[in-house]
Amino acid sequence: MTWKPFARVLVRKSGRALKSARHNLTDGDYDSAINRAYYAMFDIARAALLRAGVAEDKLPRTHNGVIEVFRHHAVQSGLMDRQLAGELSRTVSLRIKADYTDLEMEPKAATEVVEKAALFVQAVERVFSLDESSLGTEYENPSPNQDDKVSEPVVAVPKIERRDAHLQPISLEETRRQARENWLRLRQHKIEDAKGVSNDHDADRDARQDQNQSLDNDADE
Repeated sequence: MTWKPFARVLVRKSGRALKSARHNLTDGDYDSAINRAYYAMFDIARAALLRAGVAEDKLPRTHNGVIEVFRHHAVQSGLMDRQLAGELSRTVSLRIKADYTDLEMEPKAATEVVEKAALFVQAVERVFSLDESSLGTEYENPSPNQDDKVSEPVVAVPKIERRDAHLQPISLEETRRQARENWLRLRQHKIEDAKGVSNDHDADRDARQDQNQSLDNDADE
């Protein structure tokens, strides 16, 4: 398997894990919510490493290894804010408590973890161009000079650095602001759609009233 389709698989796994985390949170299963939130972050981090040029067979085999290499590519390269990138290592500590100790996670802690995981995933996808359309396009139109063998790493870091060299590292505050703007836009669309449905109902009611009045007039004649 080449790095591109595997990165796409990891992006999808991350999305499913985050969705499960939200469901677990709603169901009151806070331990599982933290577990799933962490793996959403872990899988998107591995996808980012593949995107940055790490060959599939060179991916770290331990959680700490992935965290360290991700920190190198995300923070030391200047692509991400240190605080936001550091959420991965902070979340793994909570995941270990949730999975391997007799401690039960509190609702507040689980909610914060899931929220931060969502922000982390969103930021990593944006910084490393990990959206489905980008991965799909590159895989379907491979570079003529690119070797698909796993043992031949694709060095993509310079391209990412050149593209983002003029940008500030993505911070936790900036990601939260953009997430809120997206939520407000979605809410406005829902309100407008609801108004449209209400107007349609009013129009139908007026039409029925006109029709009934016309029938009454015909009967009077």
